[in-house]
Amino acid sequence: MIEKLPRSLQELEPKQARFCLNIEKFGNSKCGSEFAARPVLVGVSGGIDSTALLVISTLLTSKSGGRVFCAHVDHGLREASIEDARFVAELCSILQIPLESVKIDVKRYAADNSIGLEEAGRILRYDFFKSCLNKYNADFLLLAHHLDDLSEDVVMRLIRGAGWPALAGMDAYDSKRKLLRPLLSTSKEDLMAFLNSFGCPWREDESNHSMDYTRNRVRHKIMPLFYEENPSFGSGILRLKNQAELDEAFWACEVDKTVSRVEDDDSGGKLIPCSILDNCHQALRMRVYKVILDSLGKGHALADSLFRLDQAYLARKSGSVVQFPGDKEVAVSKKGLLFKVIKSIDRVDGKV
Repeated sequence: MIEKLPRSLQELEPKQARFCLNIEKFGNSKCGSEFAARPVLVGVSGGIDSTALLVISTLLTSKSGGRVFCAHVDHGLREASIEDARFVAELCSILQIPLESVKIDVKRYAADNSIGLEEAGRILRYDFFKSCLNKYNADFLLLAHHLDDLSEDVVMRLIRGAGWPALAGMDAYDSKRKLLRPLLSTSKEDLMAFLNSFGCPWREDESNHSMDYTRNRVRHKIMPLFYEENPSFGSGILRLKNQAELDEAFWACEVDKTVSRVEDDDSGGKLIPCSILDNCHQALRMRVYKVILDSLGKGHALADSLFRLDQAYLARKSGSVVQFPGDKEVAVSKKGLLFKVIKSIDRVDGKV
């Protein structure tokens, strides 16, 4: 049972009040506005992280004039999930926060779409969050990913072979999805101390200890080794993330300037003339290739294929073609590189 929760920053110990304000400062710096002064939707499972986020969001919006709404998803994978839903409902009742709660059939969706449980849960969860954002006309979706999650995400991306800057982990802010992670610079240990400071309980998800999930194997088997070698590993990851954001902002500007000079071809494709490519560093060329390919439709361009394309261009293999997923091709000619989408029956010889 939840006995009492703070309703204003003034009810907290000074240390915990500063803790909340620092989280607000971080969130504001990432989204470029005062998120606590706006209507926000908080995704809450009932665990330590999301419970802390809901309380913190309530305190900050009370100070800044915003409004909090809560969304809870029962994935139907655990018997205890019923109690999780009840806990979140009680939490919202005490905080006087509107709650949207739904139970989804993750197993069935995964089977029907031939995908894993984690992916199925993520798709259904974000679909529900999107509908709640629209219902309440909320400006931000707040999720409780924290510094430990960021560190795990970086290691998982390293295992999967991700490249820079994606290697630096999940973003604190995604404007397209209105998604903000204000706890991304905060450790789980500090969130636990925050809740314990006023006796707030939370729910434990026993599936977090199952080795059937990649993230749990990384969390329980790999991460302790990193922290054993470097207790400040999480702080280093945060610096890496900040550097990645700076790099990404710089390259986005350079790529936009270059892509704006790309020409439309009579065949319906996109032509990058040699006069542009010859004045670009390879790092810029690779990024331009990917942006143009992505603009042509679905299909993820892998790094190895982008390197092959660049090698073909540098070798001036006129007439050769590099293929990409989504029926995309890039042809090397004396004029430059021609990017286009073609039908399978129209493919020609000479591919790299």
